[in-house]
Amino acid sequence: MFSKILLATTPADESKGASNLSFALARPRRSKLFVFHAYGLPEEGWSAIRYLLPSGKVEEVKKELEDYFSPQLSKIENYEVQVVPGIPQDEILRFARKKNVDLIVMGPHKVAENQPRIWGLTGSTLQKVSLKARCPVMIVPPDVPQIFPVDDVVLSKQDRKNFSILIVDDELSMRDSLREWLEDEGFYADMAESGAVALEMLEKKQYQLMLTDIKMPEMDGVTLLTRAKQNYPAMDVVMMTAYATIDTALKAMKTGALDYLVKPFDPDLLIPAVMKIHQDYEMIQGRLKVAFQNIVLAMDFSEPALCAFNYAFEIAKFYNASLHIFYAMPLLENDEYPSAERIEFQIQEAIEKMKTMFGTKLAGVVGYSIDAWEGAPHVEILKFARICHADLIVMAHHSKEKDPEKAVLGSTTLKVAGGAFCPVLSINRDFVPKPVV
Repeated sequence: MFSKILLATTPADESKGASNLSFALARPRRSKLFVFHAYGLPEEGWSAIRYLLPSGKVEEVKKELEDYFSPQLSKIENYEVQVVPGIPQDEILRFARKKNVDLIVMGPHKVAENQPRIWGLTGSTLQKVSLKARCPVMIVPPDVPQIFPVDDVVLSKQDRKNFSILIVDDELSMRDSLREWLEDEGFYADMAESGAVALEMLEKKQYQLMLTDIKMPEMDGVTLLTRAKQNYPAMDVVMMTAYATIDTALKAMKTGALDYLVKPFDPDLLIPAVMKIHQDYEMIQGRLKVAFQNIVLAMDFSEPALCAFNYAFEIAKFYNASLHIFYAMPLLENDEYPSAERIEFQIQEAIEKMKTMFGTKLAGVVGYSIDAWEGAPHVEILKFARICHADLIVMAHHSKEKDPEKAVLGSTTLKVAGGAFCPVLSINRDFVPKPVV
């Protein structure tokens, strides 16, 4: 879902919720995590910026970040740690645009124990980043329950048996060895002696992983990869190659191969690689508790809120989650409270409107609900989220203001993020969701 994730953080405990979530979302191999820290202006101001890099202070902070997050970094393969001097919100936004990230993850600034969390949001770097970010910004409370395990997940042999693997190699001894090693670990593996046979087998059965040799007569592994990916893009492919064809394997990765193994290799190399691919597959499918299960979308019928719906819908589909759409109807009308009959009419009207707008499309998610009631919006949204056991709240970042340059992180969004027990995803009006593959 998120191919490029930017964690804007500091090496401090208040960023723990944001960092745990970021590292978990970045576990699949298809994702890349940028751990980013903007080293704020020193007391001397702009005149001292040019001395920060030569002084070694930036590298010192980068090393501190790497040491602080080393346990989590050891669990992922594709990451980059960056520290730059400058005004934090400007550097975060500049880096996000440069890397074309899909998601920015941040936590609220640290506040004293007796102060409300919202004090760490108002006027903060987070608020300023949310104002101009071209991608969604996820606000993660420091005390959010760790529903996204960062440590390795051990899958049962039954799980492995359901993960089908196709071995393609023209050498019978190689096919037999690979199959034996995999089945000893509980995986199910079929064999094909050529690319043509492999394509026939792919038509008859769904495989999650294909291990294929590169050098084979008639149809080589790269041609097989290209043809297989055209019809089965979700299937992972690992190339097997001799030293002489490593360059070909690297080119194959650009075509769509996930990885390559250099022959000769033994089970100690093969099995961990396959287990990691299997784990990533289970995570992406949402069968492990490493993803969102109940998503609440706060709706107000504005254009930005409709954009938020589209993104919430894509997240729900990707993670096989339920989507709960809620409208909190403000009570005051022209500084007066409407009658009970008027309130009931407006609630039912809102519910019917949401059913008309979203009902057909919501058939594409595993479960959904639509509801509305009256009250202070931020209070009712938080209440509804608790009822639904939400692990993600999605909201439009500024729903009423048409000019993003004049808008601020809306008061409702700010109050929800300040009181939420789960992450809050702020969607900018100008954000256009990418198609999910």
